Amino acid sequence: MNKKYLIILNMIMVSTLFGCSSYRPVVDENEQYQKIGSNAAESEIDSCMAKADRYLESHKNSRMLKEAGRGATSGALLGGVLGALSGDSSKIIGGAAIGGGIGAASSAAGVAAKDNLSPDEMKQRYVSNCLKRKNLVVIGWK
Repeated sequence: MNKKYLIILNMIMVSTLFGCSSYRPVVDENEQYQKIGSNAAESEIDSCMAKADRYLESHKNSRMLKEAGRGATSGALLGGVLGALSGDSSKIIGGAAIGGGIGAASSAAGVAAKDNLSPDEMKQRYVSNCLKRKNLVVIGWK
């Protein structure tokens, strides 16, 4: 039974990955497109999509680090205060350490959950802007 569930889960993950990777912009056949040709336009699309992936990954990582630091600080303070209120001075440091760890982990995990735009929407905007700078106009996504 467990093996069956793992196979189904794996199929879902693979289809999700391939579903996202096949989503591409459609560019207008404007003057720039006519000038460089379809092969060069596809190469520009590939380049912009790769840049978008790198940008989104670094943006997410930097936000997670900032939020983890904030969460660790507030968790450590709260843990220390609770340790002090318990009346046992040895619990102050332990409470601060545990609170800091929990605060860091929960804050970093919360970053992914509270983004206003989905990763697909952000990637579309990034790629559209990248192509616009190259005078290629995105008219849709397929």
